[in-house]
Amino acid sequence: MSDQGWISLYRKIQNSFVWTNSDQLKLWLLILMKANHSENKFLFNGEELSVSKGQMVTGVNVLASDFNEGVKPVNRVAGRTLWRWLKKFEKEQMLSIESTSKYSVITVLNWDEYQQNDNHLSSSGQSSVKHLSTNNNDNNENNKTKVDYGALIKYLNEKTGRAFHNTEANKKLIKARLNDGFTKQDFKLVIDYKAMDWKDNQDMQKYLRPNTLFAPSHFDDYLNEAKEYLNHANRPKTTSDGQRVGKTPEEIEAERRKHAEEIKRRAEERLNSEHGN
Repeated sequence: MSDQGWISLYRKIQNSFVWTNSDQLKLWLLILMKANHSENKFLFNGEELSVSKGQMVTGVNVLASDFNEGVKPVNRVAGRTLWRWLKKFEKEQMLSIESTSKYSVITVLNWDEYQQNDNHLSSSGQSSVKHLSTNNNDNNENNKTKVDYGALIKYLNEKTGRAFHNTEANKKLIKARLNDGFTKQDFKLVIDYKAMDWKDNQDMQKYLRPNTLFAPSHFDDYLNEAKEYLNHANRPKTTSDGQRVGKTPEEIEAERRKHAEEIKRRAEERLNSEHGN
């Protein structure tokens, strides 16, 4: 792809979710600038590939390298995060992704409509863009019809025994993580796992709060911890007490406590019996 030339950028993008996240906006602009403006052939990792206009070939590492070029290490974005954002773009019908074991072809949808080569300054060139028209107030993933902030806060309270309110500050945290590409199910998974992990820990239970669980510096790590725990828990094996693993974190923890209580009860009975004798 040449670094010369121009791309069209419509003011409608200000109504898009990418406008609220500077890194996601940068990623979208990078895709537009890296996409080929005409059919082309080039080498990618030693393999000759053909692409059409509006397409680019990349991979997680290549994308991260392009995105983070010249960026200080502390401000760089991990490749897996960039790829999660791409999948969100795909869900919003901004682009499509076709992947092989070696590379992925990204196609900007409605490229011809969006990037008018001849009439980019004409009135016809200012028509609405189909792949961004979904990002209006009616379809924004943060719209109240699609995201029930109160329900997520209520779920947090039920699992932790706390009494947080559906405040603007808490909604802002949830909205920011959704803009990062996380889902409502990710929130519930983090809540379930950390509630199980911290609820009975006097030192940690105070951190069962939105500004800790949903913080940008913590949420991704907590989610990965939860998924790792579930992957381990769902392995088809039997514990020493005959408990079948493969249940929800809450069920596993409940059975673990029950088993520990039973061991304690038996030990006390044995101690009482020996004392009585």
